[in-house]
Amino acid sequence: MRIGPSLVAALLVALVTTVAACKQPAPPPPAPIAAITITAEDAVAVRQTTLETGPRVSGTLEARARAVVRAEVGGQVVAVGPELGEPVEKGALLARIEAKTLGDGVRSAEAGVGSAQAAYDVAKKEADRAEALVKGGALAARELERARSAVALASAQLSQARAMVAGAKNQLGDTNVRAPITGVVAARQVSVGDIVAPGAPLYDLIVPSTMRLSAAVSSEDLSLVAIGRPVRFVVRGYPGQSFDGTIARIAPAADPVTRQVPILVDLPNPGGKLIAGLYADGRIAAASRDAVVVPFAAVDTSADRPTVMRVKDGIAERLPVTVGLRDDRQELLEITSGVTVGDTVLLTRAARGITPGAKVALPGSAPAAPTAPPPATKPAAPTPPAAPAAPPPAPPPAAKPATPEHG
Repeated sequence: MRIGPSLVAALLVALVTTVAACKQPAPPPPAPIAAITITAEDAVAVRQTTLETGPRVSGTLEARARAVVRAEVGGQVVAVGPELGEPVEKGALLARIEAKTLGDGVRSAEAGVGSAQAAYDVAKKEADRAEALVKGGALAARELERARSAVALASAQLSQARAMVAGAKNQLGDTNVRAPITGVVAARQVSVGDIVAPGAPLYDLIVPSTMRLSAAVSSEDLSLVAIGRPVRFVVRGYPGQSFDGTIARIAPAADPVTRQVPILVDLPNPGGKLIAGLYADGRIAAASRDAVVVPFAAVDTSADRPTVMRVKDGIAERLPVTVGLRDDRQELLEITSGVTVGDTVLLTRAARGITPGAKVALPGSAPAAPTAPPPATKPAAPTPPAAPAAPPPAPPPAAKPATPEHG
């Protein structure tokens, strides 16, 4: 059988198509599902600590013993004593005010005493002489009464003059301003050359060994407030440190506007670490116990029951929890059931975008292997058509019969 040209062309087209299909690249596989990476700020460990509950208090630290030293006389300041922060002893000289005018006043008062004393002596002699003349009948009794009245008047004038001397000397002594207590200079409001008036503040002295907190509590929490009850507080400027005090005074009346009850808390300050004027925030210890806790921000309370997003073995899962005590100062919430110490939970800001069952990579842990989808089935290459069978070989030509020879 002989192959025609049309059949050969069809075979060539099929062969070229098959080769081209085999050389086309396979489609890329879909990208694997990567784990969600969580920052260190959004993952917290469930831990056990001591929770304290009770009314919160806040206020300003102040010295329990304090003295504001003021000028008692007016004049020019000619000398000053210790500087800010220096210790002073009781009776130490703080400032000196010019005493020239006051010295003149003392001398004038003393001269007045001398004049009054002379007038008294004259009146006394006149009275004695009048008394003798009255007894001898040479003088009327009314003259004796007049003499005695003159003595009484002179005696009163003498006493007044002496009082004026004493007052002038006291004023002269007031020009030397002295410390009324032993303490530390908290403020100095005067310098040499200043002109001060009576009553002007010169020095502010405090005793720093014992401070107190002037604070207030809500009238609703008054039943939890009692004298002697401990107070733990923190002070702005000392991060990570806490201080202890006790309630010393409770005001008998609440503020009519805020309904807050003022209290005073005594605070030991042996090393002088606390400084007057700082802001303090604390809590009156009403109840305290060890508890399993998480931050407020780790508990989702939007549903009927509080929940947390826990990460276990790299998988996120949402668990319902039961809450207990609430510590507003530390912003911690007790968890009585649902999680255990050591579990890792996510803050709600990070948990909102995560669905339960998702893979999560926590900070400090090895990255989780991405989950790859099952590979797509590669399409089978088309089977090339079978080559046509070769035509059978042509039979050999038949042999010619031999021609008989005739003899």
